[in-house]
Amino acid sequence: LVDASDRIMAVLGGVPPGSKGPEWQSVLQGLNAALARCSEGSTFTSKETSHPRGGFTARATGIGYGGGRQVPGNVKISGEVNQAEMQKLMLDSNMLRVIGFSNSLFNSFSHKMYCEYKETLTDHLARDPRLRSTSPSTVFAATTVNLGPQTTTPPHIDAGNLAHGWCTDTAAGDFDPDKGGHLVLWNLRLVIRFPPGSTILFPSALITHSNIPVSSRETRYSIIQYSAG
Repeated sequence: LVDASDRIMAVLGGVPPGSKGPEWQSVLQGLNAALARCSEGSTFTSKETSHPRGGFTARATGIGYGGGRQVPGNVKISGEVNQAEMQKLMLDSNMLRVIGFSNSLFNSFSHKMYCEYKETLTDHLARDPRLRSTSPSTVFAATTVNLGPQTTTPPHIDAGNLAHGWCTDTAAGDFDPDKGGHLVLWNLRLVIRFPPGSTILFPSALITHSNIPVSSRETRYSIIQYSAG
């Protein structure tokens, strides 16, 4: 998506061009299974199951800033079992492929911004060895995993994210993308078909966005990578 000056402001990344069909479907199925295992093996607070983003389960990991933090710090996950489940999810081979693809999109379509994110994260990790990156292949400081089971968000902006930056949004689960799960970009008056396994990058701190609900018989997860600013 480009603005009136032909500047790229969002990327409908889809799936890796060389992996369309059975290969990426296999990645999606493996990712769905990993997300379900994480959800089933974890316990969640009331704030993680009902929050301003909706009535679905969500858990964040990585490095956060703001919201009371005066310096960057690790997002707290209570309980050793919950920490272990999230670590297993973030190191799952299918999750790593999704992370790698979304970061490749970021680097390809906004190289300068990608370098800014990479240099900033590298600098923070060097300054404070207590900080933990979510993955060795990401330049984003944090990840929120929306575990649904039917992830649907009302119109909102992510005011804590870097204003001029992008986030990556990867849809997962098992739902009919012709009937639900669409991404709505309200300022742009766009409703975007958003199939499971596909990735979109956009400035979530600036554009009001939401999702169309899916059926109660379906599942919809999402993986959001971002950096606070």
